[in-house]
Amino acid sequence: MGWGSGTSRLPYLSTPEEAIKNRSTTAKSYITNKFPSNIKVNPEDVAIVFVNSDSGENYITVERNPGDRSYAGLELWYGGDKLIQEAAKKFSSVVVVVHTVGPTLLEKWVDLPAVKSVLIAHLPGQEAGSAVADILFGDVSPSGHLPYTIPKSESDYSPSSSLLNQPFGQIQDNYVDGLYVDYRHFQREGKSVRYPFGYGLSYTTFGFNEARITAGTHLSEYPPPRMPKGTTPIYTDKIPDGSEVAWPKKFHRIWRYLYPYLDNPAGAKADSKFIYPKGYQTTPQPDPRAGGSQGGNPALWDVVFSVAVKIKNTGRVPGRAVAQLYVELPAELAANTPKLQLRQFEKTSTLAPGQEEVLRMDLTRKDLSVWDVVTQDWKAPVDGKGVKLHLGESVEDLHIMCEISFGTCRAVS
Repeated sequence: MGWGSGTSRLPYLSTPEEAIKNRSTTAKSYITNKFPSNIKVNPEDVAIVFVNSDSGENYITVERNPGDRSYAGLELWYGGDKLIQEAAKKFSSVVVVVHTVGPTLLEKWVDLPAVKSVLIAHLPGQEAGSAVADILFGDVSPSGHLPYTIPKSESDYSPSSSLLNQPFGQIQDNYVDGLYVDYRHFQREGKSVRYPFGYGLSYTTFGFNEARITAGTHLSEYPPPRMPKGTTPIYTDKIPDGSEVAWPKKFHRIWRYLYPYLDNPAGAKADSKFIYPKGYQTTPQPDPRAGGSQGGNPALWDVVFSVAVKIKNTGRVPGRAVAQLYVELPAELAANTPKLQLRQFEKTSTLAPGQEEVLRMDLTRKDLSVWDVVTQDWKAPVDGKGVKLHLGESVEDLHIMCEISFGTCRAVS
């Protein structure tokens, strides 16, 4: 898979062709990107069409496709769109399996009457065939959800996407998108999409009920002051003796390898005063208030609220549900903050029909904060005032809305 520095070498590969033939004695396969002209189709036959959109290291072009999926766009490779269209003319039932590294345009065929289902398999790895066959034959109910939006057109993306169409030269991006990337951009612009962020289907259905909010650590406007730093280490300013950097005796040197030793340490002399770079200060500077540890002030990771929701399998086959928690911050907290932002998601175990499970998702101080450019710290609404929480199965399929200020949750249509 991939090429250049993006190459992955598998110890073995379960191919879809092998996995399907292991389950069906009547399956016929064709390894081609052109629809065979001699196929005889019965009304009950189903065509499973596998298509691809690959990626690798950018400077290497493979089959006229650059590694970073740049000026070649988001189309399928090897004439995949045409292959699906031809299959849909011949078969009344077509299943499309897409192996892709990211968003791929589906508009040329997704609405054709014969196309009954689309499986975005991404890059399943060495068990690709077995994994796909388990879903196609109904042994396992699909439970994956898209980590990106599938648009209807490349032009629906933000202006930065036009940079992908530059075949030569160094790409310069001023990052005018800010926080409005993917679903946040599509929601702000009111763009209709093919499949929204977080979208995913199952062979069963689920109900979301009895959501509740529990308060944790008190949420103040700003985090508490960072812990004081330890004492500053004291280093000697004595110039070491040159013998300390002499070559060790009987040392075998490797050609072109760089070593921290001098050939003539006795001849090396140091200036009496070190010349610091321009602007460098030898006196300690005040610590930034937002720091204090890896990831910033440790208080940013305090759990300030927890959300629990009961999920029930309301269908007829076993399956797993994914609950997604989106945060809507009050408008007065920041002038330019996306309306919905994914903050947590959890997945149930495999639920039998009628079985229930409670999922719990924690929200940290940072989850409810925005960066205050004046104070140079993370600012949050005190006690979560004005914050709304949305629970659902995608950014456009939300079932429950909670208001932290009131501690209440209700179902939404």
